[in-house]
Amino acid sequence: MKRETKLMHYGRSPQPGPANPPVVRASTILHETVASFRDTNKRREKDDTVLSYGRRGTTTAYALADAICDLEGGDASFLFPTGIAALAGAISAYSSSGDHVLIVDTIFPATRTYCENQLRRNGVEIDYFPADAIDIDEWVKPNTKAVILETPGSNTFDIMDLAKFCKNAKKHNLIIIADNTYGSGWYYQPLDFGCDVSVIAGTKYLSGHADVMMGIATLRQEISAPLRQLVHNTGQILAPDEAYACLRGMRTLNLRLERHEQTGRALANWLSKRDEVVEVLHPGLTSHPRSEIWKRDASGCNGMFSVKFKSGFAANNFMDNLKLFSIGTSWGGFESLVMPIEPYKNRKYKPENISLPMIRFQTGLEHQDDLLEDLNKAFSSLTETK
Repeated sequence: MKRETKLMHYGRSPQPGPANPPVVRASTILHETVASFRDTNKRREKDDTVLSYGRRGTTTAYALADAICDLEGGDASFLFPTGIAALAGAISAYSSSGDHVLIVDTIFPATRTYCENQLRRNGVEIDYFPADAIDIDEWVKPNTKAVILETPGSNTFDIMDLAKFCKNAKKHNLIIIADNTYGSGWYYQPLDFGCDVSVIAGTKYLSGHADVMMGIATLRQEISAPLRQLVHNTGQILAPDEAYACLRGMRTLNLRLERHEQTGRALANWLSKRDEVVEVLHPGLTSHPRSEIWKRDASGCNGMFSVKFKSGFAANNFMDNLKLFSIGTSWGGFESLVMPIEPYKNRKYKPENISLPMIRFQTGLEHQDDLLEDLNKAFSSLTETK
């Protein structure tokens, strides 16, 4: 069955029945006999879809987890209330006091903050390596247990050669955890390239409507026990309303991403020709130094990219003058967004010209002609005020 068709049928109940799995809110699950109660508690130790207690989710969440697990090509998926909660859970499940963890320097800033603040406090050593690294031998220690990576890199869209990287990392028997929010399971599947855990912030493209907070970690069955134990021991859960909204949003994932990509490429190309622009950071543009790797490994790009402007460019005024692009955190929704970024501020490996003004763009589902006109007017307004 084609993936586009699967999106329409995930979670479908026997007919006659609802097209979407209904929202099931529950804490207590009732039984008529002690035997039933005990049997349920026994079965849930091996099957996470046994309805036993609200802290372990309900059928609404089970349907979503199964859908994303299939999308990512994994064996098991665990839901979390946010993307960073899913990343923190995965990292914590495979590291403990006295261990050493390696992190790609271009990781999502919130993940970096978690590692700096929480992992170090818990007695875990951390070190960073550059995104273009293929072999990490020089950073590996006897106590290294896990690698945390993200490709494309956060805000600067650095591309890793994941297949080569994972092959070399596996020589050290490391658990490899990937943030796959950019690819969202549709354009990219890190497990296929050797990663052990793939994490997606469903807040972004999976739900797609800027009204859901959720995260999910998908992994191979043979290494799932530590994460499964952490999830149940810490009570990680996704509210059924969030699960319902995310799965409903996924019905149009392929169509939305296609539109995001088309508009994103058009705007990125247009901006690259502006005199005010130094560089457009977009993994799909041929100007990207590793675009061929992404083209080889992924089936597309989303609608997000960043732009470096010339020194002295009035980036804040430019953003203030935009009418269709709103200013806000996050991405992956239907709406177009911009925000000022300083991606190199806390990184170890920094390129030249890190002080240039930068803006991250998230292109929404508006018509690209209207967005181009909005950008053009914002540029013109800067000229008029000089």
